[in-house]
Amino acid sequence: MTTPPTAGPAPKREPYVVSEAEAGQKLLQFLTRRLAGSVPGSALLRAIRTGQVRVDGGRKQPFFRLAVGQQVRVPPFELTAEPSAPPFANAPGGAPQAPELLPLSIVYEDEALVAVAKPAGLCAHAGTRHKDSVADRLKALYAGTPFLPVLAHRLDKDTSGILLAAKSYTELRRLGDLFARTGSGGSVSKSYLAWVDGAWPGQGTELLEDRLDRLELAENEVAGRKKIVRGAKNETGEDAGKLAQAEVTPLIRKRQATLMLVRLLTGRTHQIRVQLSLRGHPVISDSVYGRKVRGVPMLLHALRLDLPERSLFLPPPWTGPFAVTEKVLAPLRPD
Repeated sequence: MTTPPTAGPAPKREPYVVSEAEAGQKLLQFLTRRLAGSVPGSALLRAIRTGQVRVDGGRKQPFFRLAVGQQVRVPPFELTAEPSAPPFANAPGGAPQAPELLPLSIVYEDEALVAVAKPAGLCAHAGTRHKDSVADRLKALYAGTPFLPVLAHRLDKDTSGILLAAKSYTELRRLGDLFARTGSGGSVSKSYLAWVDGAWPGQGTELLEDRLDRLELAENEVAGRKKIVRGAKNETGEDAGKLAQAEVTPLIRKRQATLMLVRLLTGRTHQIRVQLSLRGHPVISDSVYGRKVRGVPMLLHALRLDLPERSLFLPPPWTGPFAVTEKVLAPLRPD
């Protein structure tokens, strides 16, 4: 009878070395990304707090911020799953395979960030209802990099246009601060094009200002069970909700539709769609705040994004009667 071999000690892990792109992250955040879901968060937290995780040989708290070159040693966890690999990362033959089935057009890229052209109908992040997303496609495109790009802001699923992702933790924090101050001096400026129902009554640029609030809806009324509405009056008679401001300018006026340029001064959820709808001119094919037009995507597009150091521009992909000519686009392009 053969005696089964006794299990030896688990192999010792090599320490993780903090790269420049990962610097500034909290210890727990760093390990969560490095282990990619193979260890439960509760087990990670317990290991850090009991001193099983060491940074340069010393104990640290879960929210200790890491610096470039520091070595993080973790115990030989019993993995609950293999670290999740991005789609197409493990192709036959062991070589990474280009995500041919998941195209993603790059508008601009440097060492800090990447700007992609998000198509209408694709979610920024995956969820229970939608498995495909810009975030997942970025993971596939940048598989094996020290810091997988992280989206710095969002666009609605049915909105097309420029979407930014950070390629380092430092850049992610910088972009986050900029987007938190949308429209204020020295931050980020976002301009959109939208075809709206009906002929817009105004002629020049005007300021739209509302107080917006969330309305909980039944599950079958709208995806996500939330809808943004004008805030009701509070007990003192003042408008409740968060301030929403945008500048709008009609560019092309037809009898049944108007092409609008919209510059956001605040960054509220669904802001453009709600503010235009409140004035009786919803975005064409907006199924939540207007009416869906068969065969036509929602005609809202993130056209231009101005950062302190550069401007990015992406013409809309619309065709047919909603195509926007270069004559209209030329004055809107960065100098």
